[in-house]
Formats: sequence, C-alpha cells, structure tokens
Amino acid sequence: MPKYFPKIPKSFGAEWYFNKYPDVKKDPYYGKHAWEHFVKHGLEEGREYAPDVIGPPSPPPDPGSDSPYFDFFGQRKFLVFVSYFDGIRAKYLEQDLNYLKSKGVDGIRLYLNFSYPPNRPWKFLFRSDGSLDVQRLGMLGHILRLANEREMVVDISSSRRLDGVDGRPNGWQMAPGVYAHAWRLLSIELKKWGFQNFLIDEDNEGNCPWANRSATLTIPEAIVIREVIQANLPTVPITASAACNISPEAAAVMTKAEGMSFIGYHDPRVRGWAEATEGLALRCKRAVGSDKIKVCFQEPNGIGKAGSVQSANDFWVALNGARKAKVASWTLHTSAGFSLRKRSFFSQLHPVENEFLNGLEQRR
Repeated sequence: MPKYFPKIPKSFGAEWYFNKYPDVKKDPYYGKHAWEHFVKHGLEEGREYAPDVIGPPSPPPDPGSDSPYFDFFGQRKFLVFVSYFDGIRAKYLEQDLNYLKSKGVDGIRLYLNFSYPPNRPWKFLFRSDGSLDVQRLGMLGHILRLANEREMVVDISSSRRLDGVDGRPNGWQMAPGVYAHAWRLLSIELKKWGFQNFLIDEDNEGNCPWANRSATLTIPEAIVIREVIQANLPTVPITASAACNISPEAAAVMTKAEGMSFIGYHDPRVRGWAEATEGLALRCKRAVGSDKIKVCFQEPNGIGKAGSVQSANDFWVALNGARKAKVASWTLHTSAGFSLRKRSFFSQLHPVENEFLNGLEQRR
C-alpha cells in the first residue's frame, strides 16, 4: 500500500508557493525549512502525491454525536493532551512526538501565535494584516502529518493578540475582521490537505481583557470567525476558549450562544484546583445540557501557577476527576512546550511532570 501525502494540489511544491507568495523569494528561511519540513521528508520516505480518487473517504469526526467524547481515528475515548505551544518552531518535533506517544499522550495543544516567554523572532503564521506566513504554514502541515501518522490529535489554538516583551502589555491586537480573514485563509489550506486529526480553538481565552487586549471577543465576532472556518471545515470541532475564573455556567452560556462544538474550559488557578476538577467538569456538563457540546479541560493548573502543583498526585487527582466526569479531554499544561526552537520538550520537563508522564505510561 503506497504512502501518500495528504490531499493537496498536485502542483504543491516550491514553485507553487513561489507563485502564490512572491515575497518568499526574498526570504532565505523558506528554502531552508518549509519545503524540507512538509515535502522533502515525505519524498525521502517514498511518499507519492495522491491520485484524485484513492477510495472511499474516511468518515470525518462527528462533534455532534451524543457521546461525551470526540471521534478520532475511529475511536471515541477520553483524550489526554499536553501543552506544546511553541510547536510551530520545534527543533525536535519528531522526537518530541515519539516521546509523548510512548507515554500514552493522545494529542498536543499548539498555539499558532505564541510569543511568550518571548519567542523571538516574532514571526507567526497569522500576520498582523491577516495574511499567512508560508514557512509557518508549511510547518503546521508537517506537524499535522507527523501527528496523523502517530494517531495523535492536534488542538490548533490561536489568538488575535500578541504578548509583549517578557509578558508586558505592549503587543498588538488584530481587528476581528482581519483575524477572521486569517482563519478563512487557514481553513482553506486545511481543507486542501485533508487532515482530520485536529480541533480548533479560534481565540484562546478571548473573554479575558489582559495582555493589551484592547477589547475582548464578543459573541457576534466569535460567530463570524466560527462561520468562516466551518464554511471550509463543516465538521471540525471548534471553540473559543474561556478563562479568567469564569464559572462553568457562564462558559456554557457563552459557548452555546456562539454555536461552538465544545467548551474549552480553563479552570481557575486556585488552591484545591485538582480536587475541584470533577465538580467543575460536572457543572460544565450540566450547564450545556447535552453531550452534543463536549467539554475539554484545555488549560488546567501547572507548575509555578497560582495555587500551584505540589506533586504528581495533583495531576492524577485532576486527570481522574475529569475522566470520572466523562468530559472529552484533559491537558497537562506545562511550560516545557513554551520554547522549542532550541531544546526538546522532554529536556524542559519539571521532575514532577516527568514523574506524572512516566506514571501515565504505566497506567495506559
């Protein structure tokens, strides 16, 4: 059985990009990285461009089913993610994915425009004018392909704000219309590729006013962004994540009003957070009133946060609480994925996080 590239234009290649994005001819980064990431590796593996018809298409994920879980790779099950925010620049991507898969991790949370701690040079997939950076686009395709081969899910998260230097609020914020345009362009590319191993957080913590956010995301704005994405990706699970100590009930009201597929809940970072997970998860589920809208604990507490983690047992209590409540997913939120341009994910894990992941492997 031949191994194919994802469904992309037959002319996809260096010249296709050069013709579509003339500015990359002046950018030495492109020739060195993007083509290598997305195509050259595939050619070395003996991959071919897919014919127009390979056979009956795989059924897409069904975010509207009555199961509390998503359907990926033909399985409905509780998913464990890790924060892999800076993955768009990861130097050791394949090694990191192999490591995470070996530990029993089901997916990664990728943050397209992640600038903290800060991650210079500030060059992101979404440009401030709503266009796409072709190198980052190629890297996203590479990430999705490698994750798909390992049967891993990618939570594609982004934000219309840019954090300032060292977290100080002196960044920029994209206008909602410009941001929607960027998502429209990306959804077109995602549709061409044909991957089905991802979900989308259209605006990370869009309800929060921090980090120089001149205005929070309104419900009408969230609806517009969702609609431009789903015009090209009608079955993709999608949310606009909610944080800043928002209650489960308020998060559910917002998610339902926006017409989202799931609640991307960022639970309060307070003492007792791990023990509170099950109760918060059940409140989310009761508030949405139907498993057609899933619940994802997308960014729980972590090392060094308020009400911080004391031991690996805190992670286990939180994870087991989410699992017992039958929500769709829980995420190990770790700064090990915040800066990946020079170092591997594994090399930056805190000993407590390392202990937890080793335990996850043993309990699979």
